[in-house]
Amino acid sequence: MKDNRYKILIIFALFWIIVDQLSKWLIVHNLPLHEGFSIFPYCANIVHVRNYGAAFGFLNNPGTAWQFWFFVGVTLFALGIIFYFMRKMPYSKLLSFGFACILGGALGNFIDRIRLRYVIDFIDLYYGKWHWPVFNVADIAICFGTLIIAYIFYKEPNR
Repeated sequence: MKDNRYKILIIFALFWIIVDQLSKWLIVHNLPLHEGFSIFPYCANIVHVRNYGAAFGFLNNPGTAWQFWFFVGVTLFALGIIFYFMRKMPYSKLLSFGFACILGGALGNFIDRIRLRYVIDFIDLYYGKWHWPVFNVADIAICFGTLIIAYIFYKEPNR
């Protein structure tokens, strides 16, 4: 089997980056900040918010400058880890895809953070008065990739 790990990584990471950035562009250009609308009554909204923290609003505080540099450092560290494991681990299309999802999502949010100093979030899931923190396509990609990699390590613990 031909080792296409970097081809898979680049193609699918670019896919996630494009979908993420396009979705954020559509939100910014069509929905005023803090405005929204229901897409599935009683469970899902689209709402335009700014996240100065990490995934799902963790450490979301626009008044602190250290967070920007902290999250830039964390992202660069995560990218290094991804490339380290991509190089060291035995070839697997599914593993490469999982890393591509994480890479694409991390870079999608990283682009926002560098360009805007915050991340655009817009997917609001809720039940009754309980709301999951607002998130975006990049966060979905990161979670999806993490689940894929966790599944691989669960099924193949010696890997």
